[in-house]
Amino acid sequence: MRSFRGTMNRVELIGRLGANPEVRQVGNGVSFCRFSVATNRPGANDDHSKRTSETEWTTVEVWERLAEVCGNYLQKGRRVMVLGSLRTDNWQDKESGQMRSRTYVRADEVLFLDGGNGRHDDDDGDE
Repeated sequence: MRSFRGTMNRVELIGRLGANPEVRQVGNGVSFCRFSVATNRPGANDDHSKRTSETEWTTVEVWERLAEVCGNYLQKGRRVMVLGSLRTDNWQDKESGQMRSRTYVRADEVLFLDGGNGRHDDDDGDE
C-alpha cells in the first residue's frame, strides 16, 4: 500500500455483483472489466423505529489479467471482496459542453468469496 506525504487512498468493499461483468479489449489489446458491487449501510429508522438498511452501488474497474479472470468467473449475485483505490474521471460533454465526472474504484485485487467454479460450470441456477 502506497502512502504519499501522509495521505492514503484505499478502498475495501465486500458485496455482491448487481449484474454480470462487462469485459472488453481496449485499443492496445489490454483487457478491461467493469462491474457494480452492492453493499449495505445503516439507514434511517422506519415508522416502527427499526433501523433500515440502504444499498450503495459502487462501480469497479479492473484491468489486464485480473479483468480476464473476473470476466470468466464472476456473475450477477456473486459475493466479492474488492481492494483498490478511489478514482474520479472528469470530462467535457461533447454535446452540451457541460463538465461531467464519475467516481469509481480501480481494483488491485478481487477476491471471490463464494464457492463454485464460475459461470460456465454452474448454469443450473441452484445457488
